[in-house]
Amino acid sequence: MQVSAIGLDSPLLDSVYDDLLVPSFTPHELMSRAEVRNGLESGLLWISGVVDDGRVDGAAVAEWSPKSGVLLLSYIAVRRGVRSAGIGGALMEEIRTGWQERVHPLLTLAEVEHPAAHTPDDERGDPGARLRFYARQGGRVLDVPYFQPALHQGAARVPGIVLTLLATAPELAGAALVPSEPVRIWMAEYFETTEGRVPDDPATTAMFAAMAPDGIKLLPMDDHAALPCTSDV
Repeated sequence: MQVSAIGLDSPLLDSVYDDLLVPSFTPHELMSRAEVRNGLESGLLWISGVVDDGRVDGAAVAEWSPKSGVLLLSYIAVRRGVRSAGIGGALMEEIRTGWQERVHPLLTLAEVEHPAAHTPDDERGDPGARLRFYARQGGRVLDVPYFQPALHQGAARVPGIVLTLLATAPELAGAALVPSEPVRIWMAEYFETTEGRVPDDPATTAMFAAMAPDGIKLLPMDDHAALPCTSDV
């Protein structure tokens, strides 16, 4: 199973957005088509896809923050009907290898729905199964009451998201804590890009306050009830 880059000029780019991302994520969770194109043009966003006979069956979207050294797996989606065929695993292998070699991030993170806050859906899948998938891939959760900022005007914040660590730079491999400062810089940049500034509402304040000076604790993913879960954002 081969993973290939899907760039700005790829004839498959619209299919990634329309056939994979739109069915897999709510409008509040999904960046616009123009934002995807702008990110590809800037070089700070890229897409890796699994293509079979001219059809893209799965894709992963990366957003890179050079300022913080944080790489975000913004989206990973597999076409309905070919799930459980190893496509997600192939994309994860590319994230752990090719993506790391491309920019050498300090931390590689993902936003994953908490099963207590999001219900299973025929199109978008089962949050519990998704969390188990990331656990099998070695993911761990940052002990931070996280939510996704409002991505654009008219969008709402998305509560009940666990911020998941997928990979680290070699010097942080196996650590029980991750450094707070790069996460803080990345989050501030995220809010400034999406909501225009870092707000001072209680939910945002609590999220930043959880980033202790000595680092952010990492939690195993196997006990869903022990993972932080925001509700009022």
